[in-house]
Amino acid sequence: MFTILIVDDEAEIRDGLASLNWPTIGYEIAGVGAHGLEALALMEERPVDVILTDIRMPFMDGIQLLGAIKEKYPFVKVIILSGYDDFEYAKQALKLGASDYLLKPTIIEDLFAIFKELHRKMINEKQIEYRQATLERKERLLSRMLRVNFLKELLAGMMSQDDIEQSAAEAEFILSQESDYQVSILSLDRLRNGVSGVGKKEFRLIVFSLDNMLSELWEAKDLGYHYVDPETARCYFIGRDIDSRDEMLKLKKQLGACMGLWQSTFTIGIGVSVTNIEQVHVSYRSAELALASSGEGNRLCIGEYVDVDNRTGISEPVMEDSPSPKGAHYIIEEAKKYVRQNYSKNVTLKKVAEHVHVTPNYLSALFKETGENYIQFLTVLRIEQAKTLLKDPGNKIYEVVEMVGYSDPAYFSATFKKFVGKTPLEYRLSMEQ
Repeated sequence: MFTILIVDDEAEIRDGLASLNWPTIGYEIAGVGAHGLEALALMEERPVDVILTDIRMPFMDGIQLLGAIKEKYPFVKVIILSGYDDFEYAKQALKLGASDYLLKPTIIEDLFAIFKELHRKMINEKQIEYRQATLERKERLLSRMLRVNFLKELLAGMMSQDDIEQSAAEAEFILSQESDYQVSILSLDRLRNGVSGVGKKEFRLIVFSLDNMLSELWEAKDLGYHYVDPETARCYFIGRDIDSRDEMLKLKKQLGACMGLWQSTFTIGIGVSVTNIEQVHVSYRSAELALASSGEGNRLCIGEYVDVDNRTGISEPVMEDSPSPKGAHYIIEEAKKYVRQNYSKNVTLKKVAEHVHVTPNYLSALFKETGENYIQFLTVLRIEQAKTLLKDPGNKIYEVVEMVGYSDPAYFSATFKKFVGKTPLEYRLSMEQ
């Protein structure tokens, strides 16, 4: 059987169409969507042979969807549903490659007649199309994977010049020794504290639609390169020879047109401009710091130079509409606040760094600047909490061990004695005297 995806912003229409007896003419329903972006996201998850779509829809209409399908899935057939007033759009759709169109209200016999004829044609085409589409899809996925991996390593600053040149060629990343590069990071304010509370289906749609739109609004305009983190929906940009502030303001406005889809405002951190590709990680750290210091969000934050090698001379980012940027001090305070709230769990440096949106190495360096490393801060906090809990005779010692985040009582006892000078039992007895 061939699969159909039905797309219409009116739930009554799309559910009604989906309820028809499609198997009798050789089709099954692959899914339903309320607009073009949702349809494209669904097509990423499972193969679709035919799309039956309305023309007028929010976020991405039928004509835009048709254009995107012909570019990414050239062998997928599209049937257009059109109201009488939209007949000119239907003719435009046929010119763009739609297989056929139907006027609303739809007569079921006419609908099935069109799909029966389409079924006959697809039987003849299917085998050749499938082989070619599969090969092209594999090539796209491989190219995309190489591009994303290269961008991640480039931002991390862990590549030699030779590695950069080789990986850039494999990832089809155009290098230029005479270009300026500038990193920007875009974050949905709704997701600043993580993705808990957002359903998996909704989150996948957010990630997919962001990535899809940014391909058109950023890379297609030759502004540079981008990728969207599938775990956080955070967007990373490498701009080349552009005024990133102006371009990000434009991008923020364009994405804002889909506020109903994101259900969130955006905050953007912009790093310093660097003059060679090897220094892109400096711009990235600058953007990272600016974003982490953005306060209430929904702002454009301009970072300043960060010495990522020596960790000295860290500058404060400049934020629009913000008279008092907080910089590295803000990051440390947020990190310590998070640890105080989670010391009873397995709170690793990596988890804390993810919470404040910096790398573990950077956070470790910031802790050292306060006079103690991360492990010292966490251990002292846990021991002080243990001392308080031990004063209550209702708390068993083995319970206190777990309550302050330790799993090994012997290790806890040795650590406690090192810091307090007494074992947990000796300390409790001394409190009772």
